[in-house]
Formats: sequence, structure tokens, C-alpha cells
Amino acid sequence: MGQGTTRIVDDYGADGRVRVLGDEITDVRRRLDALVMELDRRRHNMTDWRRQVRRHGRSVAVGALVVVIAVTAPVMLARARSRRRSTLLSRPATLLSRGAEFTGKARRLGQALERIADDPNRLAPAPAGLGSRTATAIAAMVAQIIATTIVRTLVKQRER
Repeated sequence: MGQGTTRIVDDYGADGRVRVLGDEITDVRRRLDALVMELDRRRHNMTDWRRQVRRHGRSVAVGALVVVIAVTAPVMLARARSRRRSTLLSRPATLLSRGAEFTGKARRLGQALERIADDPNRLAPAPAGLGSRTATAIAAMVAQIIATTIVRTLVKQRER
């Protein structure tokens, strides 16, 4: 039969190449492990609400203050207007005050008629305001959702 060993393949120096590739793989794994640990640390930091409150407490307080002002300001303005109107109506009307009132109404009517004469297809401009009832309703709804979320979070934290 034949001489020599069978089933032996020449590796052409592959032992060194395998070692280099193994070292590169080990290095890549080590760097990937470091990245995964950093991402895990950041995830823990982001989901730790106590830490976030400590770091961003002032911003949260300012945001809450803005929401409170946005909710209460239209309500307070509406109340002040209604009080002013009711006090004006409850005062005994003198001839001079009624004359001033009618003069103002006549001036506004004249302005409206001028606008109609200039452009009959254009409606009178809407009164200036904050969008009153709609804005108030939306602000109250947002405030209620935020308050409910905060209360639920606090209850869940106390249960732990």
C-alpha cells in the first residue's frame, strides 16, 4: 500500500492565523461587554425616578408651576370678568354712565358697519381671548392626567 500517514491536511501556517483571530474575537467580546455594562448602567439611571427627581427637581417644580398657572389663569380671568360685569350691572345706573355705555356701543356698532361696508363677505373679528373654555378644559384635563399619574406612581412605590 501507500507510504506515509493518511488524512493529514497541510494547514499552511493556519495555527498562527487561528490564534490571531481568536485574540481579535476575545478583544471584541471584551469591548462589547464593556458597552453592554455601560448601557445597563444608563438604563438603571434613567429608570431610577428618585435620582431623576434629585437631579431635575427644579425643572420638575417649574414645569408643575407652569401647568398650575396655565390651568388657573383662565379660570381666574373668567371669574374676575364675571365679577366686574356683575358689579357694573348691580350698581344703580346714572344717566351719565348709561350715556357713556350707549356711546361705546354706538362706536362699536359704527366700526362693525364700516367693516361690513368695506367687505360684506368678511365676518366681524372674534373677540380677543385665550380660547377660553376650550383651553381651560384641555388644561384641566392635562393637569388631571398628570396628577393621576403621579399619585399612581407614588402608591406603587410605597407598595414596594
